[in-house]
Amino acid sequence: MDRLVKDELESLLRETHSIKRLGRRIINLAGFLGSDTAPDSISQQLTALSGLLIQQEAFDALLEPVLATARARGTSHLHNAELTNVLSSLEETRKALQPDSPINYSELMAWLVSAASERGILKVKRRAPTPDPANNRSA
Repeated sequence: MDRLVKDELESLLRETHSIKRLGRRIINLAGFLGSDTAPDSISQQLTALSGLLIQQEAFDALLEPVLATARARGTSHLHNAELTNVLSSLEETRKALQPDSPINYSELMAWLVSAASERGILKVKRRAPTPDPANNRSA
């Protein structure tokens, strides 16, 4: 399991994904790494992210049949007042999808890396401090 978590973390850090996929991966990894040991700020962000993902999934489930109906009717019927009203309502709903509290994805990813390195799943290489040129002057 540790190997799978390590592979997922490395992939998460290496690749760019859609925001929903990124959110799902963060939630999954937090579950594997034990989100019960997370600091309060991280725990709150994970809760907000989880809720946002559920809202987005529900919105997508509402949107899909509307888009399928619009495609089936063809572009000549896209100006239908009823369809326009439904699409307008869905757009307002999409804009209303907001997390309960701010989500800082970089902070969540840093916590994931830290939690994995604490468990020995991931080895984080620390850079050596850069020498200060002011201290290296020759006399």
